[in-house]
Amino acid sequence: MFREKYNSSMSNQPLRIRNFQDGDLEALYRIDQACFPADIAFSRGEFLFYLSHPKSIARVAEGPGGILGFVLARIEARQSAHVVTLDVVPEARRRNIGTVLMEALHEVIGRQGIRVFILEVGVGNMPAQRLYEKLGYERIEKLEGYYRGREDAYRMLRTTTPRKTRSIPV
Repeated sequence: MFREKYNSSMSNQPLRIRNFQDGDLEALYRIDQACFPADIAFSRGEFLFYLSHPKSIARVAEGPGGILGFVLARIEARQSAHVVTLDVVPEARRRNIGTVLMEALHEVIGRQGIRVFILEVGVGNMPAQRLYEKLGYERIEKLEGYYRGREDAYRMLRTTTPRKTRSIPV
């Protein structure tokens, strides 16, 4: 389905990162369905819950032909952010779209003073683990049967320190 829209020529095209808009819902849902097995992908209800939650933040990567991926996170009560999902259409992977989306998410959430990011990733998903490690995430625990009792996951954590402001002598 995505192959017709997203071909290899798009790698030279500009990528636009923007906020989620209500009209994106169906496209993001279809992307999530394409990225995960049916018993692991979000149901429509789950997806709508996360996207409409008042503490959720979603960033969308858009290129020629449409949406190429998105990242969805929720700010938790303990002043951390939980990355709910990072999805990139299969035909657009390995083009740094996931990295750009995660960096955009870190930036917007970091501006709110949040310095702790948590996510889960399948133990067999080595490309995603490498991406997250490159972004400063570390494995902190293994979660048995995390994905609907079918697949184990690693919980990963990234902490950042606040930027130091330079004082100017007066």
